[in-house]
Amino acid sequence: MSSNTLILLLILFCIGMSAAIAVIVVRQRRAFKLNQQRIVGLQNMLEKQYNNRVESIALIARAMVDKQCEPTEGCIRLKQLLDQIEPDLLKQDQYKVIALIYSTTEHMPIKEQWKQLEKKAKHKYTQHRIALEVEHAGEIHAAAVALVQHDFPSYQSLG
Repeated sequence: MSSNTLILLLILFCIGMSAAIAVIVVRQRRAFKLNQQRIVGLQNMLEKQYNNRVESIALIARAMVDKQCEPTEGCIRLKQLLDQIEPDLLKQDQYKVIALIYSTTEHMPIKEQWKQLEKKAKHKYTQHRIALEVEHAGEIHAAAVALVQHDFPSYQSLG
């Protein structure tokens, strides 16, 4: 094989490799753009979920203040929502009652389990719940009022 043929083969090989690299780069750019779009979509979804939870907290707290929601049910729902968006809030004195009511009542049956209970058992749980609500009525009301007025931080994306 002559040196001219060898040089021509090397040039063709380099051109082929350059074309392959160009194809790979274009594909990588497309994949990167697609991933960026997915990330933006997920961030938007997370922000919407966060805002919905903040809105739900305000609605539940307002309903508790207006006596349209039972204190125990409100505390259970608030605890679950607050755990997702601002769990340290439950460590503050004015909100500790929410976690207390939750932890004291989380063992109580709900929905289908409640329906299957005998009257005597339902009565026992209800009396316990009502006694708990009466004992902590002032604290529960104060926590609900404070949550209505609480200014939750804006959603912060990870990127």
